[in-house]
Amino acid sequence: MTKQITPSIIQTSHTLRKGSVSFDLPPEQQQQPEEQDLLSPCITSPTIDINAQPVPDTMLVALVDRGSEMRDLVRFNKPFFSTMANHLDTKWSRFENTLYCERSVMSDSEWLKRISKALQNAPSILDQFKDLVGFIPEYDQDSSSSDEQQEFSRVDLIPIRSKLDRLSQETYPQFYINCQESMQSKQEYDSFIHVLNDSNLSDQAWLLKINQALRDHTNLLEQLQEIVAYETEQDVY
Repeated sequence: MTKQITPSIIQTSHTLRKGSVSFDLPPEQQQQPEEQDLLSPCITSPTIDINAQPVPDTMLVALVDRGSEMRDLVRFNKPFFSTMANHLDTKWSRFENTLYCERSVMSDSEWLKRISKALQNAPSILDQFKDLVGFIPEYDQDSSSSDEQQEFSRVDLIPIRSKLDRLSQETYPQFYINCQESMQSKQEYDSFIHVLNDSNLSDQAWLLKINQALRDHTNLLEQLQEIVAYETEQDVY
């Protein structure tokens, strides 16, 4: 409860009256010694060391010890991460490997790319996650985009052949929509889908046909490389 300060009351045998008015020295004269003391260095006062650490440009989330602090965030925000786990369903256990990965093993940039890819069909969950970890946007978007293209160009597409169920239209609907919109005809699209799922081709023949099909669609090839990198857990950073 807030206390209210009231004027002091002096009680006498006759009446109650307010305290008498005192004529003090002007504030300037009264406070001068105190101000001088404040301005004078205090030799006996202890000093306080503040350990400030520079934040590297590669740090994109406000988690110093990312792996440990991420576990704390999951523990203290169970309802949110339960929603995320329900969305990812059977992928949740693999997703946790990325979620708790130490910064020394995976950079913030790559970490966020993989998490963004896993949650691409749940943008509201992704936005909440970024807020939760204190996402710091990268300023040089052109440089970031160029680096990303170089990273995913090193992805080996062949391992996805044994896990094509992870590349289904239900899992990555936007990729298939992009293919339909970018390719000139339904025949071109159907031909690409046939090659993608053709298990009779050798690995090298399959890879050659995939590259030929996407030769004029660099953006689609980059999307495919990014998906494969995530689904086959390839380290491309």
